[in-house]
Amino acid sequence: PPLERLRVIVLRQQLNRLFFWPLDGDLALASHWVVMKKLILLVIFVAIGTTLSGCVSPRPTQSAVSAEEAEKITEEITELARQWGRVPITKDMDHLKRILADDFSLVTPDGNVIDKEDWIALIEKDIKEKTNTFTSIEHPVFNVRVYGKNFAVANGVAHTVGKDKDGKSFSRKGRGTAVWVRKNGTWQVVAGHSSRLE
Repeated sequence: PPLERLRVIVLRQQLNRLFFWPLDGDLALASHWVVMKKLILLVIFVAIGTTLSGCVSPRPTQSAVSAEEAEKITEEITELARQWGRVPITKDMDHLKRILADDFSLVTPDGNVIDKEDWIALIEKDIKEKTNTFTSIEHPVFNVRVYGKNFAVANGVAHTVGKDKDGKSFSRKGRGTAVWVRKNGTWQVVAGHSSRLE
């Protein structure tokens, strides 16, 4: 219909004015200004979006290292913690002495604070006197949050099964948190906290 044709012609003219600027004088200048404003807004939008995307970490830990580095650190700390948790079975006190920093402190379930020397003494006494005989130590929940190349926080649940000195079976669960710091290339625990679950 003639009316539809007229609309198409008008639309084409408007598109030509917008993109090809075939006008002279003030109208051309106004059309250029509208297009330039749109382009400037687009550039600003893209610039802000790019900047913000660089500020948001893809990991929930807000890690200051790459995802690959964070994964490697997580694996390393998980293995060190697994060995630490199994010391009552393996009796590997050297491992415990290596991973606990000299300024280590632990908040025990009853609210006391003990240092590295006291903690090691308690473990050694327990092993020597066979206060408890552990048959299984598992960590069904263990999470590591990496905050940098030399700093991470780990927490999890430990489930221990065994017998006490009277031969009575026990099954215990506890939750712990450990602050890990890499010193001279070696990961060590500087602070810890433990709570009883069962």
